[in-house]
Amino acid sequence: MFTGIIQKTATVRSFDGKQGTPFRLEIGNPYCEVASVDPIVLGESIAINGVCLTVVGFSPEWLRFDLAPETLSITALSRLRAGRRVNLERAMKLSDRFSGHWVQGHVDGVATVERTEVMGGECHLLEIKLPELSHLKYCVHKGSFTLDGVSLTIHGIRDQFLQFQIIPHTWQETCLSDLYRGDLVNFEVDVLAKYIERLNHEHKT
Repeated sequence: MFTGIIQKTATVRSFDGKQGTPFRLEIGNPYCEVASVDPIVLGESIAINGVCLTVVGFSPEWLRFDLAPETLSITALSRLRAGRRVNLERAMKLSDRFSGHWVQGHVDGVATVERTEVMGGECHLLEIKLPELSHLKYCVHKGSFTLDGVSLTIHGIRDQFLQFQIIPHTWQETCLSDLYRGDLVNFEVDVLAKYIERLNHEHKT
């Protein structure tokens, strides 16, 4: 379980593999300075751009992850290249402060960046296009939404388009600032909306 509060960003060192076999992703290790108090362990979960992945190897300089073919087919991670930055969040502890919203790291789809522009007060407007209208049933004005692992609040809904107002801190401390029109981003809807939908369906049947 995650909260959508990005802890670190890291740079992709390498990303390669063969079709039909796990691809290996290696990124720089931004947690080396906290290794003595909260060390990375083999097999732990870390969300990379909102996708829950398992640590299969690490050193003070790098972290490694294996990506199954399904992960590549349903997320935007397949477009990663060496030099690209990614958002990171380690799985939350029971004692952690819950600052975002419930994020599972199970991506619901890939959206397309429609536009980014500067707003008043140094905030940024980010607009995305959802791949299907069916996803809109999980989206409400002022509701929670995860974009590349970042917990955001929906500020506008128009047809298949969602708008977000990004504060300067979030823009500077995450990879959202690297996005351009046409880029693909992972999204996860609020899991609570899914449970409500399921309960309503069972009630009707």
